[in-house]
Amino acid sequence: MKSEEELQAILDTYNDSCYPEEFLSGYTIMECLAERNGLCTFLVQDSSEEPFIAKCYDKRVCTLADHHTLLNGLQHKSLPKQTACFENDEMTVTVREYIEGIPLHRYAQDNTLSQQEIVQICVQLCDVLAYLHHRESPIIHRDIKPQNVIVRPDGSIVLIDFDIARVYRSDRDTDTMFFGTLAYAPPEQYGFSQTDARTDIYSLGILLRQLLTGSTKENPNIKIYRPLARIVRKCTAFSPKERFADVSQVKKALLHANPKSQALRMAAIAVCAVLAVVLLTFTGVKIYQAVTYTPFTDDAIPAYLPDEQRIAEAVTYMKDKYGTTAFDETDNIATVGDLRAAMIDLYGLNRDYVYGINTEMPQESDAFFMPWGWDDVQTVDRDIAVYAAVKVHDPSIVADWSGIKDDNGYYPGVRAAMAFAEKTGILTGVNRPGDITLGEMALILANADRVFEAAETK
Repeated sequence: MKSEEELQAILDTYNDSCYPEEFLSGYTIMECLAERNGLCTFLVQDSSEEPFIAKCYDKRVCTLADHHTLLNGLQHKSLPKQTACFENDEMTVTVREYIEGIPLHRYAQDNTLSQQEIVQICVQLCDVLAYLHHRESPIIHRDIKPQNVIVRPDGSIVLIDFDIARVYRSDRDTDTMFFGTLAYAPPEQYGFSQTDARTDIYSLGILLRQLLTGSTKENPNIKIYRPLARIVRKCTAFSPKERFADVSQVKKALLHANPKSQALRMAAIAVCAVLAVVLLTFTGVKIYQAVTYTPFTDDAIPAYLPDEQRIAEAVTYMKDKYGTTAFDETDNIATVGDLRAAMIDLYGLNRDYVYGINTEMPQESDAFFMPWGWDDVQTVDRDIAVYAAVKVHDPSIVADWSGIKDDNGYYPGVRAAMAFAEKTGILTGVNRPGDITLGEMALILANADRVFEAAETK
């Protein structure tokens, strides 16, 4: 990186003879921000003294012919707006809005970021990358790094510097040359294969590691909160096939990780220690009761018994993982409102998606989380809670009705979820059908979390 003196020297020797006349007549160059390989970046002002960023490409060196076309149609709160483009035989100049804020690498140096704050920054990056990757012609940024992320005063972020971005084309096997920042570039950017969305996912994983540890390189001596460590490891796998396939999966994993403060983790450890002592004290009694108890008597019919120990452990698990107290009143009957709140607050689903009401006949839809229009005060039975717990992790399971053999009149998506739950153990400890308590809801959600986390590690 050039020093301020070197950049000022470039500005002092600046020769405007090769710049488009329309650019020179409309803007005043105030400062040279960077210069490399035929590309100069200037801070400029228009006639109203409003600041802008001008990128000036020397055509003799730069071959980014579609750069203006690539950026011109982008409209996203986390992307700078391109306002003008000028061109002559020697140079192309693009002008974009000036973003008020601090580059992420400086922001991280000046502030002690908590893991929660780091996750929030990366979730915002996931949103803007999803916007780029999910376009009809996907755009791959190829240079995701803290220097290219601006943190606004309100904490929101903007992704900048599309100098080496490209449109993904499915008919290509490889890219023609290496671009990008060495520490953040995946193997395919060295020419092993064509860069695609997983290229940006790799760089995002390196950025996450850098924010968590202060280094782009893996260091076994620095311990990372385990769920976040798994995300970094999967994002930065050498083979693109072993990474997250889509940045939306990265966002979902980040929201599920939801790291808490050190104090909360220590409190959870203390609670677990107390529970361990209690469990050890009463183990002998509980084993004896479990072995000798029978629900059959002369004057009683078999009864379903909730597993109180499992419920207590599940409530602690959910509190430790998500920092929630939503299930503390374990004996209260769970409602649809409780279930919807869990989907939004714990799993990060969009509120409109969760509360959307399907006015047609009940059916799976990308527009609605539940295929039924229920009021928040309606109670939740076990099978509906299982449906939600499975769908929030993998909607394709409840949408696949091909394996359903029986027809008991219940909604097919629920039957598909129940079949999956019975096979994988999500129903462990939840023996009572019908309306469930908040404690039993916590047990179903905790069981589902563990089942899907175990599947991801295989």
